[in-house]
Amino acid sequence: MTSPAAVLEAGPRPRWWGAGRHPTTAVAGALGLAAFAVLWWWGSERTRFIPPIGETLAAYPAFLASGIWGDIGASAVRVVLALATAVALGAVAAWVIVRGGFWARVVSRYVDLALGLPSVLVALLALMVFKRSEAGVFLVVAVACFPFVAISLRQGLAAMGHQLADMASVYRFGTVRSVRHVLLPHLVPYAMSSVRNEYAHAWRVVVLAEIFAVNSGVGHRFTQAFDRFLIDELVLWLITFIVLLLGSEYLVLRPLEKFALRWRGDRS
Repeated sequence: MTSPAAVLEAGPRPRWWGAGRHPTTAVAGALGLAAFAVLWWWGSERTRFIPPIGETLAAYPAFLASGIWGDIGASAVRVVLALATAVALGAVAAWVIVRGGFWARVVSRYVDLALGLPSVLVALLALMVFKRSEAGVFLVVAVACFPFVAISLRQGLAAMGHQLADMASVYRFGTVRSVRHVLLPHLVPYAMSSVRNEYAHAWRVVVLAEIFAVNSGVGHRFTQAFDRFLIDELVLWLITFIVLLLGSEYLVLRPLEKFALRWRGDRS
């Protein structure tokens, strides 16, 4: 029988459900993908409106070679530029709110108003004001995403408190060093979390705005397939949209977040 002292000396056993290292993550993902494939097959067998999964996947290589990358690139540029604008606006709004005073109350009301605006309504208003132009797409994404960024960064600034600022003052960091070594490292987790959350939101809003406002991009191609009742092409675009979101999430955003937070060490 193992003594308690030996157990304590050996340390805690690694849990199979530990963060990011257990094999059930891959198993759960595989089961979810298999369930989706089964539901797709079952729906194609029960209705004429869902294309068979085998035929759709077989047509996917030809679809990728059919000149879709220009529209994907146009949507990606809109997402990146509009999301960067939303992050900048959200950072300014969070800073103003945390400082307090009259303008803090004014900006808070604008953030609350933007949170309650439906994306469809904003897209239609942008179409009326800007007609078919890029400015309307950027406006829609910025208005839809910036309040969530502002809320996240406001929480980060509020959680900072006065202790870190007092420490920087005691060691005479100065403004530049305080921002670089105190403020930015503290806000990086909040900023990366808001960017990751709003990235998928920005893609959805961009596609929605492209349906109404411009003649290029993924949303425009969705509209073309829908107007021509090309269900196969619509499903292929949907698969491409999902792969694009998941691929950029796990191949770009998560590694970038891990790199930005490498100074914190491995806490898994």
